[in-house]
Amino acid sequence: MKYPEAMQAIATEKALSFLGLTARKNGSYLNFPCIDCGNESAIRYYGERKNVAYCSTCKAGTNIIAMAVKLKGIDFQEAKKLLVEKTATTEETIQEKLSLKYELEFTIDMEKEGLSKELCDTVGVGRPKGKTMLSGCIAFTIHNETGLKVAYYGIRISDRRPKFHQSFNPELYLFAYHVADKNEEVLVTTDMFSCLRHLAQGEQAICNFGLPYLSSRQMELLSPFPYITFEWLFTDKKDIMLNVAQNLKAYHRFV
Repeated sequence: MKYPEAMQAIATEKALSFLGLTARKNGSYLNFPCIDCGNESAIRYYGERKNVAYCSTCKAGTNIIAMAVKLKGIDFQEAKKLLVEKTATTEETIQEKLSLKYELEFTIDMEKEGLSKELCDTVGVGRPKGKTMLSGCIAFTIHNETGLKVAYYGIRISDRRPKFHQSFNPELYLFAYHVADKNEEVLVTTDMFSCLRHLAQGEQAICNFGLPYLSSRQMELLSPFPYITFEWLFTDKKDIMLNVAQNLKAYHRFV
């Protein structure tokens, strides 16, 4: 795999963890301790400059592969191959129906989000009963574009952080996409609960699982819609607006 392809394929957060570095999200970047000085550094985890890092203390740039060279004591080609093998994001969608079935209950936390029990029962959203991987989460039933149930996606009640099985890659799906009429206008939001509120009002709405970007696969899924409204709840909209303008032919607007 060539260098540009490898840089896009390597999952940044997974790669940092593989290299023994603790990271936290900060907008479109991940902050982590610089491997040279130990102070906070930042690395982009999506877009054209994905996996490019910079340390303001060292005033020097690097990238995830060069970091692996230093930390693992191997050459560049070996480091590139290792990171791709160990941390690359899968591009294969799930092909088999999920056999797991949670018993989902409507809770006061969901009511506080302005949701109704009727809607949540219809779309398959609720807190799983019993001890499960998504205990303490609101679980969303996920379908692929043909309507096949493929996963559960959780949002922790305590801090609203996402939680899901490693076999599910949110970059390859859009929540509620399978019920949307591709010939009509659709609203795309970055907030799962907001998506449900729009659906409750009879609007067409889908969600990108809170990612601060749209993956190439998500762009492909959006291409049939003639009109798209983006409810982008991140402060920095410059990159996404440019990406949409370059890759989608549909009339679109940001609100």
